[in-house]
Amino acid sequence: MAFRLIMLMILFSPLLAVAEDIEVTIYVDDAYKPFSYAEDGAAKGMYIDVLKTAFSEMPGFKVKIEPVPWNRGKQMMAQGKGFGLAPAFFHGHDWPYLYPYSLPFYTETIITVCTENVLALPRPRWPEDYRGLAVGNVAGFDGWVGEKFRSLVEEGEIKYYEAQGSEALIQMLLKERHDCIMMENLAFDYEFRRMKKSGVYNEKIHAKLLKGAVIGKDPVYIGYSEPAIQSNKYPFAYRFQKAFDVVIYQMIKASDIERIMEAYRE
Repeated sequence: MAFRLIMLMILFSPLLAVAEDIEVTIYVDDAYKPFSYAEDGAAKGMYIDVLKTAFSEMPGFKVKIEPVPWNRGKQMMAQGKGFGLAPAFFHGHDWPYLYPYSLPFYTETIITVCTENVLALPRPRWPEDYRGLAVGNVAGFDGWVGEKFRSLVEEGEIKYYEAQGSEALIQMLLKERHDCIMMENLAFDYEFRRMKKSGVYNEKIHAKLLKGAVIGKDPVYIGYSEPAIQSNKYPFAYRFQKAFDVVIYQMIKASDIERIMEAYRE
């Protein structure tokens, strides 16, 4: 009897040991070039490369990265219809539906970019030195602006506009429809370089652009849906969060993320 039991355990142990990977979907911004965007329905960009590398090092999980419009992604998190959203800045203080957050996998430097005429007068202080100007931003990224800027907009001291995507935003500045825009430093360099190569930018007819004040620095995370986690819709949540953080920590220590980003500077 004991021999037969041992034989059965030997025969079936490989089957018992093999467990199916847990399928997880992480939603990402579909219009934030060069970091995260959709191309022919597939997620592309710097952050996507980082996330794919991290997910490939997480045994037990099969992760799908799905691009969605940013506001739809936020709505899904608020309604508990999705597990995680990236790239998210920390909003624990004003988005009650998005918490907790992963370890940060990059830190963005947010700057102003203005026409040469506007920066003929030095404007190092944000937002005080930008009174009387029209300032543009990518739709959905109003978290960059800060409370002082919002107050100046409400008081009519600064005109504020939004555009759908980085290229559209830069185009509006080139045509001098805005005085300045706010963008992530690396994203502006990448997008503007691409526009020059493609011939979209023509220095003979377009305004010359210069970098102005640093608005701030924002770490970037995966933000998780608090309503979904509290309802136990994703019982694997803790295991996934810990596994992702461990891999990201190792990638940071090994400078893997830095290497991924550097490839986009060329």
